[in-house]
Amino acid sequence: MSARRATPCYVTTASLRFLPLGQIHMAFGDVHLTPGSGTHRLVLPVKITGTWLDPEAPTSNTAALLAGTVWTSQPYFRWLAGLEPQVLTLRGFAVGEELVLSLSDEQLIALERARGEDDIVLNLKLQATLLPPYEGVHPITAEEVTFRISRARWLELLDQVGTEVGILLRVPSPLTDSPTELPPAASAEDAASLAQATARLRQARAELRDHQWEHCVATCRRVLENIARLVSLPSASQTSKIKAEDRTQDERWAAIYYDVKSMASAAHHDDETTEGFAWRRPDAEAILAATAGLLARYTASR
Repeated sequence: MSARRATPCYVTTASLRFLPLGQIHMAFGDVHLTPGSGTHRLVLPVKITGTWLDPEAPTSNTAALLAGTVWTSQPYFRWLAGLEPQVLTLRGFAVGEELVLSLSDEQLIALERARGEDDIVLNLKLQATLLPPYEGVHPITAEEVTFRISRARWLELLDQVGTEVGILLRVPSPLTDSPTELPPAASAEDAASLAQATARLRQARAELRDHQWEHCVATCRRVLENIARLVSLPSASQTSKIKAEDRTQDERWAAIYYDVKSMASAAHHDDETTEGFAWRRPDAEAILAATAGLLARYTASR
């Protein structure tokens, strides 16, 4: 019978010193994650003590403003989020508080991707300001602390919010087109433009949020048409003449492209060929995801 692997336990403490007065001592507890709609709250419970205050006197207290930023070192040192500022009531004995930072779906996914098989390591830059200040004591101090979330605990947290987190698909999204010469277009609306294609993709995403399923799919069709103006694709007739198992990789990608475009075109035409088509949210989400993936794939080297 094999022994169950124990979850590592990390003890994190910090001290914000106000010399010669004393210090705010902080002892961190077990992190938890509260799911939200697109944004989630990572909560760091902490016990806080003002060491210069009388632990035996309930009325002995003072206030301090605590703020800070959170950085991650995976894969390299970068800013993650700001802590929610809060006014603490300090006492001479440990009082429970919570440090909170908001993380979007994209940030959770980026953290998970960046950590690999390691723990999550957060660098907290804390700043405390005494309210009101004490005579002879500089009222502001700062401290940096490393907070580590074990791999096992992190996976538990992700399981708790997993059904609330969407998949992030990054698509090149320039604000302007590259100076590279592009194929001529019949009109400005049909211009071969990566900026226009990604703008249309954002439009389709907005239409999805607004429950405009058919409009979302129709807008995706315009994105797909722009892809064909940006890159050279095997023709539809050429692709269809080749057996699926005999197609090259480019021809198989082209087959996917033409199939997605065919489906999206049904939302653009309102005639006997599309009679009976009904667009629901899962349909729009699937077409949007496929369109975004094709745009990312075909424009990755631009």
